[in-house]
Amino acid sequence: MKQVLPNKPQEEYLRILGKGMVTIPKEWRDELGLEEGNIVKAQKVGNKLMLEAKSETVPYRVFSKEEIEAWLEEDQLSDSLAKKVEKKLKSQKSD
Repeated sequence: MKQVLPNKPQEEYLRILGKGMVTIPKEWRDELGLEEGNIVKAQKVGNKLMLEAKSETVPYRVFSKEEIEAWLEEDQLSDSLAKKVEKKLKSQKSD
C-alpha cells in the first residue's frame, strides 16, 4: 500500500452512473486499501461529498430477543383490519 500524503490533495472529475454510482479511481482505491465490499463513511458537507476509508467494523446495535418479540407483536394487524385487507385482496384477485 502506498503512503498517502494528507496535505497533497488529489483531484479527479468523476461521472455519476446509474443509481448514483461513482467509480473511485483504481490508484486511489489501491492507496487507501479499498476492496470490493469494503465500507466507506460518506458525509455531505455543504456542496461537498466526503468519503472516508474505514478499516474498523461499522458500528451497529444488537437487539435483544425481547425487543424483537415486542416489535413482532406490535406489527400485528387487528382482526378487523386483517379481515378488511383479506377481503380487499380477494376482490382485487378476482378482477
